[in-house]
Amino acid sequence: MHPNSRPSLAAAGLPSQSFGGRRPQQAWQQGEALGWAALALTLAIWAAFFISLRAGARVALPPVELALLRFGPAGLLFAPLLWKRRARFAAVPARLWLLIVAGAGLPYFLIAGWGMRHAPVADGATLIPGTLPLFTALLAAALHGRAALARWPALLCIASGVATMLALKAGQADLAQGYAFFLLGSLMWSAYTLALREAKLAPLEAAALISTVSLGLLLPLLVWQAGTQGLALPSLSGSQLLLQLAIQSVGVGLISTLSYSYAVARLGAQRSATAGALTPVLATLLAIPLFGEQPDGATLIGMGLIAAGVLWSQRAR
Repeated sequence: MHPNSRPSLAAAGLPSQSFGGRRPQQAWQQGEALGWAALALTLAIWAAFFISLRAGARVALPPVELALLRFGPAGLLFAPLLWKRRARFAAVPARLWLLIVAGAGLPYFLIAGWGMRHAPVADGATLIPGTLPLFTALLAAALHGRAALARWPALLCIASGVATMLALKAGQADLAQGYAFFLLGSLMWSAYTLALREAKLAPLEAAALISTVSLGLLLPLLVWQAGTQGLALPSLSGSQLLLQLAIQSVGVGLISTLSYSYAVARLGAQRSATAGALTPVLATLLAIPLFGEQPDGATLIGMGLIAAGVLWSQRAR
């Protein structure tokens, strides 16, 4: 076996010596397959995430209260782990802490939630994951050199889809506010993706850091919300509450944090972020029967170009 043919065997905990010809290669392929499976699960949950945000906006549930369902159960569950491994977290540079918590924790959640109050599911699910590969590649290029832009034709195809969608919908003020939030959220998530890779946190450790710290940041906001405007969460219907708990607490709060961290570890930051651009198709298909939101021509053109760029980038590998 060529010494560079399986560069991350050691990182994956696999022996570097050959012990039967095909077994190291089979183990590598199995690790890749598990990485793609984790990423597929993550994409399904991300699609449901946008559905959940839109459902909350339609029943006038403030993002701050929806965040309690997202970070409350997970934050309490992971708090003992955060304390137990406090020495490990103390070794992580403060800038990585900030990027990880801001990019996948409470700040990102609030930004996405505010954006979804101004735009339909198809637009939000297209712009956040759709620009994610671009921001990830640009940030990686700024930090590590131009090699991250090696697949620039595919990234350009994704960028053209986003630009087409923005141009055809220019002039709609309410949508413009939502789009600004979506693009900011995508930039934050891109920074989180790269920071997670650099911090080398295990999936459980990343989940503990994001959920528990976000819960701590959320509590003062909830107190302020209750004192100034009151809370809408107690008046939520039982079916809505169960939907939000299933998606936000279990799906996004627990499963997707672990599955995405695992996918990044197995597949790399840029490949994981690029595949995430397929989320809008799933979210749009779900929004049609649930909310009756039919995507317009601009959104369909943008999604088509984005999907083409995603497939192109994967074929280029």
